[in-house]
Amino acid sequence: MRVTNQLMANNVTSNLFKITEQLLDTQNMVSSGKRINKPSDDPVGTGQVLDYRKTISSINQYTRNIDQGEAQLNVTDSTLGEVENLIMRAKELALFQATATANQETREITAEEVKGIYDHVLQLANTKLGNNYIFAGYKIDTPPFSRSEDYVASYQGDDGEIKIIAGENVNVKINMNGDEVFTGEALADGVNVFNILKELKVGLESNDTTAISDQIESLDKALDQVLTARTETGAKLNQLETTKNHWADFKLNFETMLSETEDADIIKVITDLLSQETAYQASLSSAAKIIQTSLLDFLG
Repeated sequence: MRVTNQLMANNVTSNLFKITEQLLDTQNMVSSGKRINKPSDDPVGTGQVLDYRKTISSINQYTRNIDQGEAQLNVTDSTLGEVENLIMRAKELALFQATATANQETREITAEEVKGIYDHVLQLANTKLGNNYIFAGYKIDTPPFSRSEDYVASYQGDDGEIKIIAGENVNVKINMNGDEVFTGEALADGVNVFNILKELKVGLESNDTTAISDQIESLDKALDQVLTARTETGAKLNQLETTKNHWADFKLNFETMLSETEDADIIKVITDLLSQETAYQASLSSAAKIIQTSLLDFLG
């Protein structure tokens, strides 16, 4: 094959384009820190990167769901803790006012305190997290409890179970309904906390020691009912914390695999860049000499 000046110039130009393309790819790696910047860089690796990112995205969503669940369960637990303290105070009052040491005057004063306890429990039963009532079931935008003038509480919520997705096929209930905690209607042996407090108030107002004494056992049952709800809430919190830690470890593993697949070895890439820049300058110099010589020959 006859080697012409035109063929030499074409080869020089073609090689210069290849070196320039390699140089640009390496510069992209340096600026992005990524070995894979487009599918053609590594088709197999690109598929792995997409799979890893999809998994990490799912883990992030599970974690956000768990954070939401933990927030509600923590508010539920602290609220139930306050209810527990109020019931214990009501029991203390009942124990003392049922004795001969108390009298009509002390019982009338205590009745006012029990009224306050009743209203405080009612307020706690209508606790909100953000704009949502936590004890209302699915009716999160409606106050679950109200009371009449004669201290009869009514529940306007439902028995809806609010669940979060904490993992694939893992759904965790994060709410306690008012009819589970306060009225006991959802329980086989449940008691109505509001009715018990009302009966205690009436017994105190009427100076009836028998009626007061009768509520002591009922208050114990109410306390057990709230403690059971707190225990369940605590168990859910532990479950979510364990699941969250699992996902944190799992995510770290996938982020490591993603980095190993996608990220560039910066030290190696910079070394390659310096080498390619030297080759590029040398190619430019050679191209200039060959093209200049070819042009002079043509003119001669």
